[in-house]
Amino acid sequence: MTKASRGEQIDPSKAGAAGEAGEEDAGAAAASAQEGKGAAGENAGLEQITALILLDMSAAEAYGVALGACKAPELKKQLASFREDHERHVRELSAALGMPAPEQPDERGMAIQRYTELSAREDRTALVAMRGNEELTNDAYASALASELPEELRRLVEANWQDERRHIRWITEEIRTRGWELPELPSTLAEVA
Repeated sequence: MTKASRGEQIDPSKAGAAGEAGEEDAGAAAASAQEGKGAAGENAGLEQITALILLDMSAAEAYGVALGACKAPELKKQLASFREDHERHVRELSAALGMPAPEQPDERGMAIQRYTELSAREDRTALVAMRGNEELTNDAYASALASELPEELRRLVEANWQDERRHIRWITEEIRTRGWELPELPSTLAEVA
C-alpha cells in the first residue's frame, strides 16, 4: 500500500524530483528542488494534480445532475457509484498533496456542470452527457500520467484512471446496448451536408 493510498501526505516540496530519485534519495531531491533544480517539472506535476482534483469535483457534481435526470433505478445506482468514485478521488488526491479540497470548482468545472444541466433531461441524454464528461476526465488522467510525478502519486493517479476507464466503458456500453447511439447519416446525405 502506498503512502498516498493510506491517506498519508506527500510533501509537495519533494514532489518534482522525489519520484525519480527513489524513497532513499528523497532528502537529496528536496534539497535539489529548493536550489531551483527541477522546479518546472515539480510545478507542472502539482498543477496537473490540482487540475485533476478540480475536474473530479466537477465530475461528481455533474453526476449529481445526471442522477436527478435519470429514472431507471439500475442507471441511478451505477451513476451514484461513479459519483462516489470521483468524490473519493478528490479526497485522496487532496490528502496526497497535503491540502484541503477546493471549496468551489473552477471555470471549467462550472462549464461542465452547466453543460450537464442543459443536456441531461432523461436517461439517454444523461448518459450521453456523462460520456462526454468522462472523455474529459480520461484524457486529463492520461495527460497527468504522461508527466513526471513522484512514484506514490503516480500509483494513485493510475488507480484513479482505471476507475475513469471503467466509467467510460460502462457508459459507452449502456448507450450502445440500449440503442441510444445517434444513427449515422447515409453517405449521400453526408456529402450534401
